[in-house]
Amino acid sequence: MAELIIRNSSVGFIKAIIFDKDGTLSNSEEYLLALAKARIDLAVTKFKKFKINFLKIFLFRKLLNYVYGLNKKSVSANGSLAIASKEQNIISTASVITLFGFDWFQALSLSQTIFDEVDISFSHNKDNLQSKRTLISGAFDLLVCLKNKGVHIALMSNDTQAGIEEFIYKNELEGIFDFLWSAENKPSKPNPKAVIELCKRMNINPSECALVSDADTDLKMAKEADVPIIVGFTGGWKNPPILREEKLIIEKLNELKIEINT
Repeated sequence: MAELIIRNSSVGFIKAIIFDKDGTLSNSEEYLLALAKARIDLAVTKFKKFKINFLKIFLFRKLLNYVYGLNKKSVSANGSLAIASKEQNIISTASVITLFGFDWFQALSLSQTIFDEVDISFSHNKDNLQSKRTLISGAFDLLVCLKNKGVHIALMSNDTQAGIEEFIYKNELEGIFDFLWSAENKPSKPNPKAVIELCKRMNINPSECALVSDADTDLKMAKEADVPIIVGFTGGWKNPPILREEKLIIEKLNELKIEINT
């Protein structure tokens, strides 16, 4: 087993580390901000076709900004856009739409259409948008070090499998991750059974893992799955996430070190 060191102090021995992606390994805030603005702008455009009055349009935009966790130039690391899956965000958007007199079928259909059309638009602009999702400082060196020292590395995200694979390809991380767990794997995070199932695939116990994430939902998930070393990361956002779950906290990925005892 490998010894995990944080700021020159040993925190335990592990065989594997599970990493979150957005806000932990990936600088995703600019991308998420662009994504949210595109969804909101399209939603407002579609709403105007229903001849909804100006005041309600203003309120609609304001509610979507609030639900997604948007400010003018930043995304809340604790908001649904940063933490929840696409499907969960579709549902939260539909819930807002129902407040304006739409039934659930209409709201869900409209929400799904908005997300699908924005996805199509973004797919035509992949290279430019991917430039907004660079690796967080220290991520590449840490991952390579872990790999070279024989530590299993897993990536667990609420992104789609295709989104994860694109992230890996664009950042030249092929061969780094031993296991991937996306929103399409069931159960998906933050269900603690997701960690347990992932560990089964790695042929190790959760007690032999560490988990690193910027989200309380992930930290609680790891705790409930009996992961002993839970590391909260706060350096991936303009406004650092507020982490309330009991855990170790780091601001930079280079605060993590690994040693192999022989």
